[in-house]
Amino acid sequence: MKIIAVILLVVGIGFSALGGYGYFFSDDYEQCRRADSIVEQKLNEARAAQGTTREAALIKEARMEADSQEFHCRNARRTQRWTMFVGLGGIAAIIVSVVLLVIRRKTGA
Repeated sequence: MKIIAVILLVVGIGFSALGGYGYFFSDDYEQCRRADSIVEQKLNEARAAQGTTREAALIKEARMEADSQEFHCRNARRTQRWTMFVGLGGIAAIIVSVVLLVIRRKTGA
């Protein structure tokens, strides 16, 4: 049982580190914010060109950028959710490992 607890501890530390790294150092949110500012810029250009022949093309570009922004932001939320699950799974493995080690110590097995 001690070997299983140690393996769980190592796996838990690894998953927690992997989840923390993915959660805090992912550049998906930066891409989402960048895409959001591009959409805002395109919409401002379309408003400025209102009533001209260029307005329809700018609105089309803004819609395309909005689709891109939607993708990037959805990907950022998905990344956050999965890395959080990985990190929490690692924490759960660490807790189970500690409990197993405490039980082993108290029973003397």
